[in-house]
Amino acid sequence: MGGRAIATVVVAIGTLLARALTRSRTRKGATARAGRRRRGRDAGADDELGAFVESERDATMDGRESGPLRGMKFAVKDIFDVRGRRCGFGSPAFEATAGETPKRNAECVDDVLNAGASAIGMTTMDELAYAVNGENPHYRTPINPRARNLIPGGSSSGSAVACAGALRGCDFALGTDTGGSVRIPASYCGVFGIRTSHGLVSMRGVQALAPSFDTVGWFARSIDVLRRVGDVLLPSADEHAPTKPSAWYLLEDSVSDKRSSPHAQCAAVAAVAALNEIDRGKFRRMNLTEHLLVGCPKFQALVGRREDCGLDCLREVLRVTMGAEIWENLGPWYKKEQPVLDPAVEGRLEAAAKLSPTQVELFKEIREEVRETMDRLLDNGVVLVLPTTPGKAPERGLGEKATEEWRKKCFELTCIASLCGLPQVSIPLIAPNVEGPQGLSLIGGYQTDRMLMDAARDLVVELVDAYPDILEAELLRLNPPREPGDAEKAKGNEALKKGKYQDAIEYYGVAIGKNPKNPVYVANRAMAHLKLGNYELCEDDCTTAIKLDRKYTKAYLRRATARSVGGNYLEALMDFEEALRLEPNNSDAKREVNRMKKIIGMADPGMDVGKL
Repeated sequence: MGGRAIATVVVAIGTLLARALTRSRTRKGATARAGRRRRGRDAGADDELGAFVESERDATMDGRESGPLRGMKFAVKDIFDVRGRRCGFGSPAFEATAGETPKRNAECVDDVLNAGASAIGMTTMDELAYAVNGENPHYRTPINPRARNLIPGGSSSGSAVACAGALRGCDFALGTDTGGSVRIPASYCGVFGIRTSHGLVSMRGVQALAPSFDTVGWFARSIDVLRRVGDVLLPSADEHAPTKPSAWYLLEDSVSDKRSSPHAQCAAVAAVAALNEIDRGKFRRMNLTEHLLVGCPKFQALVGRREDCGLDCLREVLRVTMGAEIWENLGPWYKKEQPVLDPAVEGRLEAAAKLSPTQVELFKEIREEVRETMDRLLDNGVVLVLPTTPGKAPERGLGEKATEEWRKKCFELTCIASLCGLPQVSIPLIAPNVEGPQGLSLIGGYQTDRMLMDAARDLVVELVDAYPDILEAELLRLNPPREPGDAEKAKGNEALKKGKYQDAIEYYGVAIGKNPKNPVYVANRAMAHLKLGNYELCEDDCTTAIKLDRKYTKAYLRRATARSVGGNYLEALMDFEEALRLEPNNSDAKREVNRMKKIIGMADPGMDVGKL
């Protein structure tokens, strides 16, 4: 991203923040009450929303009678081993050919059972965990309880939905995250989610996808529950590890217009507002691409001179290196069994099989230099701040092309932690009267998982309070309320475009009746009169429009045209000159001024009317 692009992002964020900080904060108590009401509704939900696999394949297990998670209930993604039950991996073909039924639970499942939590069932997932939408053609796509018309996200779709909807009393849910499979559904479904540092939580008994990327993660509706589960699953923190953020860096290239919607950008602005409240003086802005270009020569060669494409390139590094591992891991099974798969998943596997070994090796080298640079950046407790996803969840049933484009945008944001094996926590943000939540993420250094959850806990109250006002203000700016008569004006414009001038006049007339002080409606009707040759009516409408707005250039031009046709050249000249004064570069006004002067003999045809 060049200096000019960075400046644009900085100014945009500063403008949004200024608006947010000047708005009343009286909604704080209402926000907290709304949160309590939402939790109450969630706790009583009894519709499973398609989150769990069918009952004959389901699995329930009682936890120990004592332990730090005693009395809690959790759901398990259908990628973890459960004693006596074959792993489904989101695929009927895989389940049928996966081999022996496991004789023991995955290690992390046993850990939470031994801590007192009880398993309430296995949850659905994207096929082979090789997707991020949560739409699996072999099973019912889980319904997002926060926004039923939007996708739940995947691949840990069922776990996110079970947690968000408190299904069967679910307090937390286990998932896995390779390229974003916990973070994305956490953002879409409005729950907390964590991708842990690679290798920090045991993957024993978890079906592998891409082993050097695969991690265990989990969802919770509160940061406290997320942290309590972490106390069980994470090893004891190193005594030298940071316990508090030393600095917070907002990644500017993550909130450019190219890759983030207003929802995601407002999440970042809300984070800035919250950080100014809780940790003033430690907040900075950073362009991650520019930082990596300094210390990563191979990455620099890949980016070249292309502007604002650093995260695109990181995403491509992820696609290639992760795809190579997936093919190495699943390719032998795929070639032997020739399974019937979701066409999109099958297409990704086929593409992974054709990756160039030379390209794979180069991208592995780029990955290593990026990891080293990121480790140096995040050493000592630096925390990166960015939107979890490019915006709220897309609608269900989106077309293949649009789905793939959105998927790429998601990976531009999730690739950072995935490539570098870093922990990332997603914080849910929900605004009243806005369909679909948005996630705000924190990324920390390797094995700073506990610190990251504590940082999220410190930030969450201010963040959740700031977001609705900021988003409301920005959406209002982008979509101002329609004025009375706008619907009729739109119909008049369409009629005018089709040459139905009398219909246009009638539509504009209704619009004027609803809003007589809007000069646009009156001037547009004047244009329709002009097209029909109603020159006096056109002139009358333009005069009215000019009285309403003395700087309305189009009204002067249309009245001048009507006057010139009627032979009133001097008055027409005065209108054209006024239009030219208002818009000195208006070519129509320049030409007509010259023409009128020729007609009435006032000007040398060669004079420069542009200097008038």
